[in-house]
Amino acid sequence: MNYTDRDLNWLSFNERILQEAENEDSPLMERLKFLAIYSSNLEEFYRVRVASHRFAQTFQADLKNKYGYRPSFLLQQINQVVSAQQERLGKVFYSKILPGLAKEGVHLLTDHFSEEDKIQMGTFYDLRLKGNFIIQDITEKVNLQLKNLTVYLYAVTKERQFLIELDYKTLGRFIDISTSDKEKRIVQLDDIFRSNAEKFLGEKSEIFAVKISRDAELYMDDEEEDIVSKIEKSIVNRDTGLPSRLLFDENIPFKYIDTLRKKIEVDMSGLIPGGRYHNFYDFFGFPASEKHLLYPEIPKIPCSRLDHSSDWFEEIDKEAIFLSFPYQSYAYVTDFLKLAAEDPYVEEINITLYRVAKTSAVCLALEAAAKNGKKVFVLDEAQARFDEESNIYWGERLTKAGATVKYGINDLKVHAKICTIKRREGKDIKTYAYMGTGNFNEKTAEIYGDHALLSTQSNYTRDLDEVFAFLKDNSYQPQFESLLVAPFNLRSSIEQLIDNEIRLVKKGKKGKLTAKLNSLEDTLMIDKLRQAADEGVEIDLIVRGICCFHPQTELQEKNIKVVSIIDRFLEHTRIYQFHNDGDKKVFLASADWMTRNLSRRIEVAFPINQEKARDLLLAELDAQLHDNKKGRQVACKDENQFIMGKEDLSSQVKMFGLVKKYNL
Repeated sequence: MNYTDRDLNWLSFNERILQEAENEDSPLMERLKFLAIYSSNLEEFYRVRVASHRFAQTFQADLKNKYGYRPSFLLQQINQVVSAQQERLGKVFYSKILPGLAKEGVHLLTDHFSEEDKIQMGTFYDLRLKGNFIIQDITEKVNLQLKNLTVYLYAVTKERQFLIELDYKTLGRFIDISTSDKEKRIVQLDDIFRSNAEKFLGEKSEIFAVKISRDAELYMDDEEEDIVSKIEKSIVNRDTGLPSRLLFDENIPFKYIDTLRKKIEVDMSGLIPGGRYHNFYDFFGFPASEKHLLYPEIPKIPCSRLDHSSDWFEEIDKEAIFLSFPYQSYAYVTDFLKLAAEDPYVEEINITLYRVAKTSAVCLALEAAAKNGKKVFVLDEAQARFDEESNIYWGERLTKAGATVKYGINDLKVHAKICTIKRREGKDIKTYAYMGTGNFNEKTAEIYGDHALLSTQSNYTRDLDEVFAFLKDNSYQPQFESLLVAPFNLRSSIEQLIDNEIRLVKKGKKGKLTAKLNSLEDTLMIDKLRQAADEGVEIDLIVRGICCFHPQTELQEKNIKVVSIIDRFLEHTRIYQFHNDGDKKVFLASADWMTRNLSRRIEVAFPINQEKARDLLLAELDAQLHDNKKGRQVACKDENQFIMGKEDLSSQVKMFGLVKKYNL
């Protein structure tokens, strides 16, 4: 095949998450969190990607996808890989993490309950559970409707079988049954039911956990109604969508799981064996906050120019401000928006919102601006998967405050992270531009690595005005001078920049490019990189997630290096760097090199012209390419093997020094 399938490669990415859970150099609670991340990722993968393959297999004749793979083949391969990974998850959880926590006085009990433990579990059942849960007799001829993402206990007695719904949201998943301050003893709700089964079943039983995951795609009809109404209707259907997998305790006798499978209409390929417990992503909320079991707190690096300025507008106008998250506080962004909302000279704010925090300081500032009589335009992307309800909530609230809110445009998702603030200064209107690689989300900015630029330079502001003119009126034909904007000129500009490196090599000069991305999936872009490598261009890629490239020639194997960094912070920044015969061109962007980003979304890549900011980004790329603590090799025979090096180098640790050095 010419390309690695995106979903099989995604499983390779999720394996890198699992590797961090296995990493004994990381604090125990952080390793547990990586198991939660792995589980959360996998849940979404089954609800979205696997569900789409099942749909294609059933309703679209099992045709090959653009990578050359049939859905039936992919489903088979996915199940094999996931089963092996689940085995590793169970091994690290039971043989490493739980014993490690126990040594620290935190006991998550999964068996060998003491008599005192059983008494405490019985008391909890009597006080909190008795008569307060749903149990279904599944031997009766009734249709079962298992709730999406809900864990059930499949209870088998001598004559009958039952399903018990576990309501983690109401009752809690982790129950503290400690009787001493010296150590914590924690059990899971599952085991309280197991321990007290005879009280509600009347006899001995075997109990196994099962869970259904359903298709999370929004299938919207063509009826003539507004996009918000369509989305709100479709969200409801997520809980009743087609099953994408039935996860079950591998110890359950097959005849029972087969009975359940038939009742809820899951085909054989949807059966996924797992362990005794499901929904490992609940471990995000595991009740152990001992500081020595977590990453040490790291103080934020100040932006000294803003901290020492009495007039932020003047400071930004003097020279652009460059910010790096989470190494610096995202409060610089939210405080600037609050300042704009209250400033009497600010007349207009335009912004794109993709994923915002539930209690969004960004949206509160926009709301205040609108209430203060300023002209506020918000492009609120209503189809940001799993954030639809939050985005619609804020859209309606901002509309009520007086803002103009638009929920996406036609068939293009708006993924750009941009904002303009227009301020009257004397007789003129000055535009302050914000461009970033991450969402306007103060919560994720604590754990996502991103960069942002605040500037009044006309080469930025003029082009951003063009972007917003199009967002407001889709019949407008924008023209760009400096920004690379999808789907208009981003793809063609990148191709031209790569062609320039090829021309330089043909002239006997050096040709080189480096790109840091979340994903590399677009086949045309992969082919362009292959062409460049075959011509002698050196290509370094830092790809956190999906990478569908694999070398087809010796020159591609020699000239294209791909690494992936999985560490404390999620690497989210997109950086494009082209050598350009020594006069390096550096861009920050919202866009990965995926077909959807290059062709079906509004994305913005912006050139970095400040010398210090360029130096920081180039040093960041170099550190990540040589990270031998958290860097893995990708798209090679030694997939996910750690990078070797003489000296220990963690790129995220180094970033703190770089941000301090280039304090902008």
